[in-house]
Amino acid sequence: MAEDKHVDRFVADEGLRSVTPPCATCVHRSQKAPGYCLAFPDGIPEEILSCKNDHRKPFRGDHGIQYESIKL
Repeated sequence: MAEDKHVDRFVADEGLRSVTPPCATCVHRSQKAPGYCLAFPDGIPEEILSCKNDHRKPFRGDHGIQYESIKL
């Protein structure tokens, strides 16, 4: 498998039934306050945190800022 220089996949572990939200690999997330980012300064909506929306397209209240992967 070729090395991926961008972290833009979401991780789901079928055994644990856990999913990592897209926010974990987004350049806009807050380093000081988990659950906050430039797009959602008042808190990231549950629909995004629960991975029902990956925020690669505009989402209500996102101030025109969408998910961008961290460049490795």
